[in-house]
Amino acid sequence: MRAERTESVAIVTCEYPPFPGGIGTYAAGLVGALRGVGIPTAVFAPSYPDLPRPGPESDTARFLGHHAIGPGSMWRIASLLGKMPRSRLVLAADIRSMIALYVLQPIVRRPYRVMIHGSEVSKLQSRSPIAALARRAYRSADRVIANSKATLDLFTSAVGATERSIVAYLGVEATWFQPVEGGFEHAELAGLPEGANVICSVGRIEPRKGQIEAVRAIAQARDAHGLRDPVYVIAGRSIDDRYTEEVIAEAARLKVSLIVTGRVSEADLKRLFRRSACHVLCAQALPGKIEGFGLVLLEAAAQNCPSVATRVGGIPEVMGETGVIVEPDDRNALALAMTHYAADPGLRAQHGTAAFDRARQFTWTACAEATFPELFPR
Repeated sequence: MRAERTESVAIVTCEYPPFPGGIGTYAAGLVGALRGVGIPTAVFAPSYPDLPRPGPESDTARFLGHHAIGPGSMWRIASLLGKMPRSRLVLAADIRSMIALYVLQPIVRRPYRVMIHGSEVSKLQSRSPIAALARRAYRSADRVIANSKATLDLFTSAVGATERSIVAYLGVEATWFQPVEGGFEHAELAGLPEGANVICSVGRIEPRKGQIEAVRAIAQARDAHGLRDPVYVIAGRSIDDRYTEEVIAEAARLKVSLIVTGRVSEADLKRLFRRSACHVLCAQALPGKIEGFGLVLLEAAAQNCPSVATRVGGIPEVMGETGVIVEPDDRNALALAMTHYAADPGLRAQHGTAAFDRARQFTWTACAEATFPELFPR
């Protein structure tokens, strides 16, 4: 049993649940791990009046904008930090929060550390004044935490090497490993034909996620490799409506059966992973955007669903030797991998078990220990 703790943490984040983004998931996972072992943790987060709150909250101040911090919010950050013990450790969960803490240094006069994510750090090569300010802010942090070695390499290339930079892999919530009973709640998913070979992609619909490449690979798997009755299910919000329309149009052109669900419940996502031959993440390395980690790969793995993914950013670090990793331009390899999983349930089960075992190694507690080692003495 752990002794009662007196150390404490404050986390500033421009994304937080109920918004379903990756940075928000990271911040919430870290908060849960810290509070779970008795470390008092305050959160400065955005308010989302149009989204349902996840439940009662304590020590959470919701006054920031979503991916935005205005002058009033800056003053409130300074005021709240000024009332907190000088021993409280401060973490910026994203680049905007970090810039705010850097600008406030003449007032708050306390060190901060920051988590860097793939798409954020990939923008640092820019010559813009904001990118220059961000580089200075990163150099002033007492610790820079990257979500993968790939992200840290991008950071080092843009900002330079520092002894204060480390890697802290993200975790996956324990709830993802729990089984789910019953049938689909979503009407279209409930109507999936019994004999269909379902291929799924879970996550936001945007060019970085490569859903249009998945559509083309599924068509090639069907036409060149005999994938029978494929149905491609995309479960996630549309970030780029024009791109979403292109994905739908390409599926129609290639006569690929497509279901776009929008947001669905966690229970239905689990059912979808269980029902699918495989999960596909055709991540693309685009200017200013890269898949630094790929948390969805762990969520799929937690339901024994193997993934087929492209060799981009931190994806190989997450998947290890499980599933299938292909080069971003090798559509045929992608098509073959999907076909093999659909045609061989034994292979799918074997790789799904390996993915499950690997996902167990990624915990928010381990992420918190790497981020705040002084709070977790060995």
